[in-house]
Parts: sequence; structure tokens; C-alpha cells
Amino acid sequence: HAAPCPAEPLAPHERLTERELDVVRELAKGASNAEIAGALFLAEATVKSHLVHIYDKLGVRSRTSAVAAAREQGVL
Repeated sequence: HAAPCPAEPLAPHERLTERELDVVRELAKGASNAEIAGALFLAEATVKSHLVHIYDKLGVRSRTSAVAAAREQGVL
């Protein structure tokens, strides 16, 4: 049984936490970090931390790429 190719991330629903999914959903609405923080009752620094984890898990470097990857993988 071959191991999964590291270039192909697991589906986000298997990898992202529920809170990270909340952040991605807000990203998809075009929300700023401050707006995400307000909507989810988080500190802006916490939003930034979630974004770092989201980008890493999805293998992306930007907000728009994160939303696109989440859509491609069926989360949004």
C-alpha cells in the first residue's frame, strides 16, 4: 500500500479544525482579519495564527489560494 503523495494534501475536512474551517468560510466572504476576528469572537492575532495553519495545511500562500483550494476540495 503506497503512502499518499506529499504534493497532494488530504481533503481539508480531514485536516482543518472546525475553527480553521470557520476562518476559511469568512475568507470566502472577503472578510478582513479584523472582520473575521469580530465575527468569530477572536483576537486578530488568533485569526493570523489560524491563517498560518490553514495555508500550511492547504499548501497555499495567499487568502485567495486558500479559498480556491478549499472550494476545489469540497469544503466550501
